Amino acid sequence: MSIKDAMQNIVREHFVVQVSDDLGDEGLVNLRKFLPTIRAIYSAIDYESVSRSLTVFRKLTDEITLPAQECYRIAEPAELAMHNEGVLTIQVLQNGELLVLKDEADLGQISQGAIVYRYAPNTGEKFWVDSEEAQVPSMSGYPLLFATPSFRDLSEALDHYKSHIARPSECAILGDLWREEGRVMWKPAPETSMQRSLYFYLKCTLRDGHPDIRQEAAVDEKNPVDLEVQWSGSNRIALIEVKWLGRTGTLNPPKIGSEYTAVRAKEGLAQLADYLDRTRSRAPFKDRRGYLVIFDARRKLVKADTSVLDRVNGFHYRDKHIDFQADILERHDIAPPVRCFCEPSLSAGLAPSSMPVTS
Repeated sequence: MSIKDAMQNIVREHFVVQVSDDLGDEGLVNLRKFLPTIRAIYSAIDYESVSRSLTVFRKLTDEITLPAQECYRIAEPAELAMHNEGVLTIQVLQNGELLVLKDEADLGQISQGAIVYRYAPNTGEKFWVDSEEAQVPSMSGYPLLFATPSFRDLSEALDHYKSHIARPSECAILGDLWREEGRVMWKPAPETSMQRSLYFYLKCTLRDGHPDIRQEAAVDEKNPVDLEVQWSGSNRIALIEVKWLGRTGTLNPPKIGSEYTAVRAKEGLAQLADYLDRTRSRAPFKDRRGYLVIFDARRKLVKADTSVLDRVNGFHYRDKHIDFQADILERHDIAPPVRCFCEPSLSAGLAPSSMPVTS
């Protein structure tokens, strides 16, 4: 097949062309009203908050296809954030109202005489026009045609911070948190400085959507979250909770202070879930997502005076993944925890300038 033939096939299968061919002028009129509604829905909920599927459809008639007794009827897409639990089927009625089902519906039933849009994390975006699948064009640099990737930008920034900043302590703030050059233990009370490191990194990194990043933002009158990100002109809120694992201590005299294990990380995830629930009660129309960032400096066979470790003991916990609570990880508003394994320095004290001089 030639390039020209391939391009003609793409155009022929494009959902706009298919609406025109299958549903005629009436279909195009409905499509013009339908597409802005999809964009408005994505303004209310981020695609990363869809854990199973989002299906939106519009019939060419006043027929109601969804079981009305199981649905919510809402006037504005902004209300969807209050109903989203990871799966939604939405019928756009002829008067502009939305009929919302918190479950998946039979595609064969709803797609007859209708225009259907569906997104699922494992299959991406798809269109159906009168029961026939149509092609959705892709845009370079964007995961979806209709969605604004606010949370994706933050997720990518946190992944980069984990690998390039926290892992080697490649940051003046993090570098100063270690008790010794070998990065065996934290100095006492390191968490506030970890929050500052992540805050300044995100301030310099996040760009899309004019994000506003705040430290110690109030969830309610008693509970502050470590970091909060909001995007200008958007209903998105990201809550970031920071926890550290490992030991703290002093060298003069050699002493181990606090010690936190994987249990601390699990407690942090439960705390984050509670903060999200409190935010939902306070601001139901906000689309929120929670991120747990863990600074993991667990080491094996460490004594109070240990100042350098071999590779086996220093990296023992690098691949020891934490068994988080499955019921919390399955929530649509919880992102996968970001565990930053902060590596020890195996070469500490071995630089030529610090080696003893021998005759």
